[in-house]
Amino acid sequence: MFDLGPGRKLFATLAVALFAAACGGGGNMSEPSPAFDGDPSRVLTIVIRNEQIDVARTTLWINSVRRRLGDVRGLQTQTFRVPMDRGASVRVEFDLMLGANCVTRDIELGPGDVVQMLIPLDLRYMQAVCRGG
Repeated sequence: MFDLGPGRKLFATLAVALFAAACGGGGNMSEPSPAFDGDPSRVLTIVIRNEQIDVARTTLWINSVRRRLGDVRGLQTQTFRVPMDRGASVRVEFDLMLGANCVTRDIELGPGDVVQMLIPLDLRYMQAVCRGG
């Protein structure tokens, strides 16, 4: 479910159930700071709420380039801010330590966008493709 309300906020409820093999290796890997202090209009903000008891290792793919976001502990919410200078094709990959690997579909996002994601307890309700678990 997506809502492009005021301020170009994008709300997404994403589900973790089957993993798409789109995660292949080899891209650049860098960790953006969860506490990026820059201009909010120059960053993509991703808020992830993990309802699983597992830690979710989170990777962001921007135009097919891999960026490690960090871990979201079970039953916790974590905010990540990624500097961006223009819109791009973005997808998020979740790797639950004791279960499934999941990836969302690509969506066009850009600086100033805010994305809220939910990793639900029942992964069948997520809008993602997952494998394992």
